[in-house]
Amino acid sequence: MRYLSTRDKSISRTFEEALFAGYAPGGGLFVPQHLPDVTRLDLEAWTSLSFPELAFVVLCNFIPSDEVSSDDLRSICQRSFYDGFDAAGGSVVPVVKVGSLYVSELFHGPTFCFKDLGMRAVINLLSHFTTKRRRQTTLLVATTGDTGPAAAQAVCDTKNPNLRIVVHFPLGQISNFQRKQLTTLQSPNIKIVSFEGGGDDMDRPIKDILTDPHPSDEGGNHVYCGVNSYNIGRPLMQMIHAIWTYLRVVEQVNGTIGVTVVDFILPTGAMGNMTGTYMAKKMGVPIGMMCAGVNINDITHRV
Repeated sequence: MRYLSTRDKSISRTFEEALFAGYAPGGGLFVPQHLPDVTRLDLEAWTSLSFPELAFVVLCNFIPSDEVSSDDLRSICQRSFYDGFDAAGGSVVPVVKVGSLYVSELFHGPTFCFKDLGMRAVINLLSHFTTKRRRQTTLLVATTGDTGPAAAQAVCDTKNPNLRIVVHFPLGQISNFQRKQLTTLQSPNIKIVSFEGGGDDMDRPIKDILTDPHPSDEGGNHVYCGVNSYNIGRPLMQMIHAIWTYLRVVEQVNGTIGVTVVDFILPTGAMGNMTGTYMAKKMGVPIGMMCAGVNINDITHRV
């Protein structure tokens, strides 16, 4: 599997290269060269899998074994989707009937935010490659409240001395709880910086750093990486809980796996969850309508 730029299909990268690049040269995003077909038989086989097992099976289609061995990828999935999650019975993501709807509870991770589901596996993969390449990696993150705590906690939990993170948040514009989540972590590898301005004002400086032709130092042994939702790792991981939710809803309505269609309503900021769900739909998961619900963070609606 190769990853191509949305702005120039001649730009092709390995999974590791795309993961560390975040943005493609020229400011595009990396997307898979192709999406695998998911059949009804596949979905039926996946119904009995735990969340980490489902993650492993799905991600095998996107992460070649010559980049991450099957044993390593399975271990990363286990650590990413069990450690720190408090859902009863180890379900990771319970799906609960509320009136006529089914709600996928994405808040059972260590920072009580759905970003745990996308972020922990991405950062564990970055940690894996950082160790493999014997280099220093610094992650650059801008947050309006959810991404930062999830990313910082995940970096802290890797206990990898070569993996660092700098989190930027707009002063006075995140909750006190989220600010404390960021500023009370005990790790020398985590730096938290507040800035004056709006929640998206750090996006351009970070993008400029990451798309610089020479964004590394120390003779190439220190790389910078962004892990906000433009990083292809994020929608790949968020695809997992879309597929998981589909399977759990069809079970509860006594539908037919691979035939029954499920509509998705998704709280939406930068469209990471929407992208992961859309990719699952394009692969063949019977997902019907996709509705993006926004709040005051309404860039998706305006676009």
